[in-house]
Amino acid sequence: GSASNTLVIAKAAAAVELDDLSQTYDGTAKSATATTEPTGLTVNFTYDGSATAPTAAGSYAVVATVNDANYAGFASNTLVIAKAAATVALGDLAQTYDGTAKSVTATTTPEGLDVDITYDGSATAPTAAGSYAVVATIDDANYEGSASNTLVIAKAAAAVELGALAQTYDGTAKSATATTTPTGLVVDITYDGSATAPTAAGSYAVVATVNDANYAGFASNTLVIAKAAAAVELGA
Repeated sequence: GSASNTLVIAKAAAAVELDDLSQTYDGTAKSATATTEPTGLTVNFTYDGSATAPTAAGSYAVVATVNDANYAGFASNTLVIAKAAATVALGDLAQTYDGTAKSVTATTTPEGLDVDITYDGSATAPTAAGSYAVVATIDDANYEGSASNTLVIAKAAAAVELGALAQTYDGTAKSATATTTPTGLVVDITYDGSATAPTAAGSYAVVATVNDANYAGFASNTLVIAKAAAAVELGA
C-alpha cells in the first residue's frame, strides 16, 4: 500500500521595525527604513500604496512587507515629511499718504514663494495715515515661515496760508483766516497760545495747525490789531 500528501513548511514570522518616519522637505525623495528580526531580510515599502518614495511635505501611510522565501512579516506606520523653513523679509514699511492703498513687499528665501500679508488682521492694504501691524505668512506646500513688522503711513504735507493779519480794534474778537492746500482742511488757530481770538489792540503770535487724519502742516505769523481812531474835540 501507499499514501501521498503534501508537506507544507510555513514561512517563519519575522519582526519588522520602521524608522526614519520624521523627515523634512529638501526636494529629494524621503524613504522610511526598516530593520528585521532575523536581521538582513529584504523589505518592500509602499507609501500611500505606491512603491515610489514621496518628495513633497505631507503625511504618508507606510507599509513595509518582508520579501523572503522563508520569512513573512510586515509593519505599518506614518511617514511625516515636514515643511522646510523659509525666511521672509518685509520692505516698503515707511510710506506717505496719497489717497492710494499702501502695500508692503515681501521677499522669500528660497525666492519666489507665495506670501499672504495682513494689515491689522485684514488682507486689504490700508490707505489712511497711521501705523499697521503687518504679518506675512508663506503659503506653500513645502515651505513655511513668517515675518511681522509695522507699516507706517505718514501724513502728507499740507500748505497753510494765513490771512486777515492786519485788523483794527472795534470791540469784537479778531480772527485770522487760514486757507490750505489741498483745500478744505480743518485748521486749529492759536493767538499767543490761546484758542480764543483777541479783541484788544496789540500784536499776537498766530500759529495755524492742520487738524486732519491724513495731512500735516502749519503756518505762523503775527496778527496786528491796530488802535481805532478816536475823535478829540477841544473846548474853551
